Amino acid sequence: MPGPQKAKILQLIDSCCQNAKSAQLKCLSFVIGAANGTTKEAKRTYIQEQCEFLEKLRQQKIRQGRINILSMDAGVSNFAFSKMQLLYDDPLPKVLDWQKINLEEKFFQNLKKLSLNPAETSQLVFSLTEYLFQSTPIPDIFTIERQRARTMSSRHILEPILKVNILEQILFSNLENKMKFTNKIQDAPKLQYMVCSSDPHRMTSYWCIPREETPTGSKKSKSNKHSKDSRIKLVKKIVSTSILNNSSISSTKLVEFTGIWNNRIRNALAKKKSFKLCDILEIQDNSGVRKDDDLADSFLHCLSWMEWIKNYESITELLNSTSLIKMQFQQVFEFCENKVQELKCLQNTYNTD
Repeated sequence: MPGPQKAKILQLIDSCCQNAKSAQLKCLSFVIGAANGTTKEAKRTYIQEQCEFLEKLRQQKIRQGRINILSMDAGVSNFAFSKMQLLYDDPLPKVLDWQKINLEEKFFQNLKKLSLNPAETSQLVFSLTEYLFQSTPIPDIFTIERQRARTMSSRHILEPILKVNILEQILFSNLENKMKFTNKIQDAPKLQYMVCSSDPHRMTSYWCIPREETPTGSKKSKSNKHSKDSRIKLVKKIVSTSILNNSSISSTKLVEFTGIWNNRIRNALAKKKSFKLCDILEIQDNSGVRKDDDLADSFLHCLSWMEWIKNYESITELLNSTSLIKMQFQQVFEFCENKVQELKCLQNTYNTD
């Protein structure tokens, strides 16, 4: 697709937003993973920024016939990542890789603990960056879960929290600079990918319905725990549903597992009903503590971006139709409203035992 037509898509989306109501903009923001501003102008700005990013991914998918996304949940002791691929003519993404790693055990000999030493951190993140490029295909986008901003004085911040924040920053920098450096080398194969800081709140709000009955007095702590438990439960349901062939649930499938992944999932389900996500991975000595929240978050971040690009593609198809402009805009917001309701129904389906 030539440049002017790409610009036309973004112009149409902006025109679509200009006369939209605040609730419509909020709905559109939700289905494409844009930040939700407090004013209509802010909403429009965030929508346009996200659409520009998604348009690059859409163009990449058109050129290659596929798109690959690798999403990471950063942690020193429990680093998790999920890698998925969406083919041009396939409605469901396929899981290519899914791992959890204790970075200290994997990249430091003699189980050395990472200290707040720039040389050690640099070496660790360099080794991690190289490891992420070992398997093909190279992702079209790397996403790293954004860590919470810390504004307190350093003596009030636990060292593990500092380490994770530093890890996120250096990993983001390494991934971007690896591409810049490689592409300056004459005759070297060119790298073309994007790096994105992925908002955990947007991912969580997309997948998890808040529990309204949470008591006000302990709302924050209980809602956080509920959200974590809900995400783990949701991923387990997505995983188990992916291997079933029952036509009544085929419409609720969100992802495909093939080959060895299918066998691992079936084995885990056959052993016990309440399986752990760790049970379906090829667990190694350097995989860290056997807990599921990091695996669930990396999986949902990756699946969220797959959903957002698919929703964006549907919106561009509506705007590229032969309908009148006003009707196109109406169809876009109807699509967004239907998508929200569809997702709520899907969440209710997965939340029923």
